[in-house]
Amino acid sequence: MASDIVEIVNYMIKGPGKGYGLSGVNLRLSAGDAFSMVTDSPDDAHFLLRAIATLEVPEEGKFFYKGKELNLLDYSVLLPYKKKVGYIAADAALISNLSAYENLMLMSSYFDNSTSLKMPDKMVDLCRLFELKEKLHLKPAELHPEENRLFIVIRELSKSPEILLIERPTDFLGAKSIDALKTALRTLAGKNIALVLFSADSAFISEFCNRQIVIEKGKITTQPLTSQ
Repeated sequence: MASDIVEIVNYMIKGPGKGYGLSGVNLRLSAGDAFSMVTDSPDDAHFLLRAIATLEVPEEGKFFYKGKELNLLDYSVLLPYKKKVGYIAADAALISNLSAYENLMLMSSYFDNSTSLKMPDKMVDLCRLFELKEKLHLKPAELHPEENRLFIVIRELSKSPEILLIERPTDFLGAKSIDALKTALRTLAGKNIALVLFSADSAFISEFCNRQIVIEKGKITTQPLTSQ
């Protein structure tokens, strides 16, 4: 389909942890899709998010971006895709020896091919939304853990992603920050992105998701969103 952003074909990943791993995974993500994830194994849900972000190389399978197969072993080929994926998950991190400002500007330089010394307006607006504009000079070790996670949220949303992956945000964000995240997502909702959300927050799911990815014993199916 012309609106497909990603197609994963016959993926198999044997992830560590207590999960089953993933096998025979076939998944399409199209513009306007907004999936919640239901799973018998959080580890397997995490590894599916990593697979979509091209952070895992499968033992078998193919990965297509807008109809073109990607060589998952060639970073230069993957970079145009990685520029368009927002990954907000448990293993996402800031660079520890750089300030929050330097982390964000490095991302802007790397992903937006920008040489500007001025922070992009979209980043400034997000820093204001999450009430972190006064914390930009601090390094990760000087920030509260929630502030660290919020700067990751800002970094990933600032990519203007085509695909946004969010893993259990209520595990590391308080109610006020979740409200701000919802405000940011409402802005993105009109931009026809594909969203994959792993969360137990039924209100979050009901507002933003229209389909489900169900993972059982390493197998996945997709279906319309059922009532929460």
